[in-house]
Amino acid sequence: MRSENQATAAVPNPPGERRRPGFKPPARGAMLPGQSYVVRGSRVCYALLASAFAACILVQVFFAGMGAFGADWSWHTSFVHVLELLPLPMAPVAFAGRLPWSLRLLPLGLLILIGAQYAFANVAVPAAALHPVNAFLIFLLSLFIARRAWAAVAGRRKG
Repeated sequence: MRSENQATAAVPNPPGERRRPGFKPPARGAMLPGQSYVVRGSRVCYALLASAFAACILVQVFFAGMGAFGADWSWHTSFVHVLELLPLPMAPVAFAGRLPWSLRLLPLGLLILIGAQYAFANVAVPAAALHPVNAFLIFLLSLFIARRAWAAVAGRRKG
């Protein structure tokens, strides 16, 4: 007959997982054991930049709507110069935050899509119709990046 101590002590770990005895996962939002304040601050900064970029896309669409319905287009054409700067610091901050390679390289994808946005804005009408479609892709990518960035801040694997 087995004692109660033997029955509880022999619980195996799931395949592929190693746990230390008495290990508890960190609370949500808590600093992970291997993270310094620089890594944690860089991750928060990256997530804020990604969220600000997604919000700026919505503002840019609002300015486009204003221009389409009779207001001055200068708001739309001027605000893009503020908007296009936000992905630039995201890559170095991602390296400082030791984020996954996907989050390190996705700001480059935003810059490529922004460059394509300029090309679509300055071509003939059939191809120019891709300008709002590309804006939608930029918005979706920015939401994806922001979600993954906040998941990294919270210590979760994926967003």
